[in-house]
Amino acid sequence: MNQSELLDQFVLEARECLEAIGKGLLEVEREPEDATLLNDLFRSVHTLKGNCGLFEFKPLERVVHAGEDLLDRVRNQELAYSAELADALLDAMDFSAQLIDQIERSGRIEAGADARAQAHAKALRALLDGAPAEPPQAAQAAAEPAAHSPAGTAQTAAPDWLDRLDPALRAAHPGATAWRYQPEEGCFFKGEDPWRLACTTPGLLAVTVAGQQPWPEGEALNDWDCYQCRLDIVLLSSAPRADVQEHFRCVLEQLQGWQAPPAPPAEPTAAERAARARARQLWADQLALLARSTVAPGTVRAARRTLQRLLAWLDDGSAVAGLQALADDADAATLLAWARRHALPAEPATAEAAPGVAEAAAEPAAADPGRRGGDEANGAGAHKVLKVGQEKVDRLMDLIGEMVVAKNSLPYLAQRAETVFGQRELAREIKAQYTVINRIAEDMQHAIMQVRMLPVGAVFQRFGRLVRDISRKLGKEVHLVVEGEETEADKNVIESLADPLIHILRNSLDHGIETPQARRDAGKPAAGTIRIRAHQESDRVVIEISDDGAGVDAARVRTKAVERGLIPADRAATLGDHDAVQLIFLPGFSTAEQISDLSGRGVGMDVVRTAIERINGSVELSSVQGRGTTLRLSLPLSMAITNVMVIESAGRRFGVPMDLIVETVRVHGDDIHCFKQARTTVLRGRIVPLRALNELLALDTEPLKNADGELAVLVVRLGAEAVGLIVDQFHGASDIILKPLEGVLAGLTGFAGTALMGDGGVLMALNPKELLTWASAT
Repeated sequence: MNQSELLDQFVLEARECLEAIGKGLLEVEREPEDATLLNDLFRSVHTLKGNCGLFEFKPLERVVHAGEDLLDRVRNQELAYSAELADALLDAMDFSAQLIDQIERSGRIEAGADARAQAHAKALRALLDGAPAEPPQAAQAAAEPAAHSPAGTAQTAAPDWLDRLDPALRAAHPGATAWRYQPEEGCFFKGEDPWRLACTTPGLLAVTVAGQQPWPEGEALNDWDCYQCRLDIVLLSSAPRADVQEHFRCVLEQLQGWQAPPAPPAEPTAAERAARARARQLWADQLALLARSTVAPGTVRAARRTLQRLLAWLDDGSAVAGLQALADDADAATLLAWARRHALPAEPATAEAAPGVAEAAAEPAAADPGRRGGDEANGAGAHKVLKVGQEKVDRLMDLIGEMVVAKNSLPYLAQRAETVFGQRELAREIKAQYTVINRIAEDMQHAIMQVRMLPVGAVFQRFGRLVRDISRKLGKEVHLVVEGEETEADKNVIESLADPLIHILRNSLDHGIETPQARRDAGKPAAGTIRIRAHQESDRVVIEISDDGAGVDAARVRTKAVERGLIPADRAATLGDHDAVQLIFLPGFSTAEQISDLSGRGVGMDVVRTAIERINGSVELSSVQGRGTTLRLSLPLSMAITNVMVIESAGRRFGVPMDLIVETVRVHGDDIHCFKQARTTVLRGRIVPLRALNELLALDTEPLKNADGELAVLVVRLGAEAVGLIVDQFHGASDIILKPLEGVLAGLTGFAGTALMGDGGVLMALNPKELLTWASAT
């Protein structure tokens, strides 16, 4: 396994750990006395910290290490788990997820992340002693001015602990840095050896030790705990700050540093200023050369040598090393991007004199983070899991799709063998082999589909945090109950669920669940309940989201829809309550009086319906005012293979998704009635409107009748209504690999996509709802 694969594995495992940690934090908040939950949570944090340490991602390790120490106190019942503690840990894990994103993008953590990591670690460690945590943003804001301000604005007096070092020794080493190391009391129980750590400091010149508190005497010794560390160590080191910080990387928040400011640089002479100006001009010339549309490889190499010499003349060793790290065959674009990032400063840097500079040891370390590999061993009884890249599974799905197309060609071959070549025996054998191949292909398809299946819990688990944060922001008490997390669906369906469910939950929290006082006045418990339930029905996955809130006020919905111009007032007055509440799915509808970050912008439930219908799903809403609302999502198990009914109209073949079809019937021409320009018929005691597919597709051909004067009618379901499409002929069902339309054709919403048939022809799959909606609008 190469370094890139190790890094990919680290990112994958880190994300799994963060998901487990986020879920565990919410579970422990609900049941803080459950020791098993606490142990599982601590184990996840410990695993993540170990992985970070092995890969030497220091900012990430620092934050996770502080979280581990905090949870260790909670686990040992030395600290009570509280909402404030949960907030600090959740914020720290959010920041850790951002660092993981950086690692995934570039293989390293950005330089500016260390100050933020220190702020989060400080906020977490402030809770160790029961002190209120300072928000990481405030801690970072307080730390950054000291770290980045000119020397003259920093602390002007040397710290008191500096007096413990010999002044003569400090005077003999003016460039040395003084450090103060105060280990935490419980460090021995973590396997730390603070004295050895101090004595092995790089460039150590002197070390002194004292007690953080006066040593006990007399009878006070009887109560003295020798297993608690109370050392206060001061040392002097000639090593660079980055080396010392690297040495103390696991306890960096326990370290303080002080260094006398360097003497101000001499003002550059006129000759030096002219030379620097010339260097900047040469740098700009190389940028212009590399920015040309066509750059020869020899020119790239020459420009690279010029840049390297300029950096060497400026004595910028780190930039020279960065340039040398580029690949030898780097092209002009790569070199140009690097040169722009490392542009020469317009003016030489200057510094102001100051009597002293006191800095926290949490300054960003100069060293680049390294990489790690490794993981904790799973228990002996754990399930064996083989982790396979998603692209490999997708490739298998593409291959089985091609096999389905090839399989479907066999019936056409059998037909040609019999009708064209008169080989009935050969046609019979082809059909027999088709039966065998069809069974094998279906088994393979089913097996690969099982590999692609994911439990819906993969999406549900993120909603606990969402409900917690939004409900607290709104001042509401809400319990989230999730059922059927083990229900499985295709990964593409699962991935498409996240945004619609977020919109539904935000809508329920903002508009559905009442405030605690309003619920008490209505005779309800102060805490509301949102329930997400998933189960499988036939070849569909059904997800129900219900709440016990105020429900939807049908009268208010009618009023708002009319006010926003979404529906005429006379039509709104004729709608029943059930139909009226469906108006919330209209684009631009909102009942919020004020625009906030949660609602009021008219974007929400229409997005839900559009997203669900895009994956061939459906949405049903039911509500009882004062008792609550339920949304029912019906989704296909898979989006990879689509089962369609092949129909013919005007000499062309089209496909209609089988899950939209109610039935196929033949209706005699005499049973079709015309009202103005609309055609209807009666099927099973119900009036069904009819539309000719030729008219919807602007095909100038009348529908064909059979010998008995009957028309072929395909009855499709659109929401709660049934509509009949008049076609010429039915050709049975077929499994297809549906490919969406791309480019300029993507705007043809009346077509769901295309598929390659077994005879080599292309089948256009229809989207009946869009076709009928467009026809009604015109």
